[in-house]
Amino acid sequence: MLLTERLASRAASLTASERALAEDLLRNYPDGLLDSASAIAARSGTSASTVVRMFAKLGYDSLAEVRREARSEVTSRLQTAAQRAPATLGAERSLAECLEDALLHDLHNLAATRRGLDMAAFEAVARLLAQAGGRVYVLAEKNSAPVASHLATHLNMCRPGVQDLGDGAPFAVDRLLWVESQDVLLVFTIRRYSAGGLRAAQHFRAQGATVAAITDSPVAPVVPHAQHTLVVRTANASPFDSYTAAFFLCNALVSAVAQLRHQAVGEALERRDALWQRFEADALDGLLG
Repeated sequence: MLLTERLASRAASLTASERALAEDLLRNYPDGLLDSASAIAARSGTSASTVVRMFAKLGYDSLAEVRREARSEVTSRLQTAAQRAPATLGAERSLAECLEDALLHDLHNLAATRRGLDMAAFEAVARLLAQAGGRVYVLAEKNSAPVASHLATHLNMCRPGVQDLGDGAPFAVDRLLWVESQDVLLVFTIRRYSAGGLRAAQHFRAQGATVAAITDSPVAPVVPHAQHTLVVRTANASPFDSYTAAFFLCNALVSAVAQLRHQAVGEALERRDALWQRFEADALDGLLG
């Protein structure tokens, strides 16, 4: 639970000094949690020991855990890495804390993504990707390109007709000439949102095709143009978005598609192994010959 939820659940058990502290924490949430215990105490008219005891009473293991939550909530509201830097960088963290912060943020991202996942949308997207007809176009924006490439690479081993459009570069327009109604666009769009994914989604819808979006917000610009939307959490201990949950979701989609097409996938992988053996044999012959 977030601090706001923890305070609401424990409101009846708070002492007078803790209530004063709780009012200050809620008034300054989440930015005020980035301050030291002494600074919070001075601001709320309590003591540093009261601050520490209060967080322990609310179920936090340490002040560092409180700050992780605060950084996550602050950075979720900011669009650019430059805007997020003041909340995530500083001289107080050790390098070991950087490691632990990254782990805890990604564990939280994975859990929050799974907890908030629309299963009906997930199943619909998996069935779209597994269907026999049409092509699947995978388009990414900016830093999402490695995730999209990972998905396209593995989808291609599960079904024919997978088109990796890359990171939205202008040359992708030429590959949109032959979009048909049975095709599917799977578009990745994470803040800061750019126009490429939105324009592609609009084009696919105009052709009567289906659009599925993987994004970090249910109010991202592409959402009104997508029939199905899957939302991932991207909070990080650094100024940059984390794509761990996005990789998790892509792995889950590939697993679901492989399950739905299990016989065809098994046959395709056997052909792939045979191709690899032939190409490796040809390469070895070339080296020895």
